[in-house]
Amino acid sequence: MQGHTDIPLNEEGRRQALSLQTYFKENSVELFMSSDLVRAQQTAQIANAHLSLPFFTSPEFREARLGELEGLTQAEADAKFGAESWQKWISLNPEDFHFRYPQGESAHETIDRFTAGLKNFCLKHDFQSAGLCTHGLVMRRFLHSLRPEMTELLPIPNCVVYKVEWDPKSHLFSFSL
Repeated sequence: MQGHTDIPLNEEGRRQALSLQTYFKENSVELFMSSDLVRAQQTAQIANAHLSLPFFTSPEFREARLGELEGLTQAEADAKFGAESWQKWISLNPEDFHFRYPQGESAHETIDRFTAGLKNFCLKHDFQSAGLCTHGLVMRRFLHSLRPEMTELLPIPNCVVYKVEWDPKSHLFSFSL
């Protein structure tokens, strides 16, 4: 479990990020933004390597803060906190969105932080299309917050691209599959 632990991409991660170069060559953006954690920054830099577009980072785009869960394997987490805690953690049930591991942040806090950061960025910068390199759990939670009727966990493999739209008039985001 990585969370806010700041580690670089490994060789596999760098290979995965290379696929984004082709995607963004064929689907143009005007700028890139990323979490300030090095693994997300490296992904964005690889994706942007041949485009050399403006690049911004923000701690608001970080992964969920996992607290005492960080650094543990799934088995270690289950042993320390109980398997039921993991089910609450990954749950899409709004009643579980306040659950957090000790010294971590809840789903609500993660979604609020990320959404506020993205909204603030959109209000301060003039662009039509941007690339954002962030992290799997925060992205899943954000996308599910936009589509609460989705009852299956949205797959978030490394370097997947989802299109989120910003409405500058309503200041709302939308997402469709």
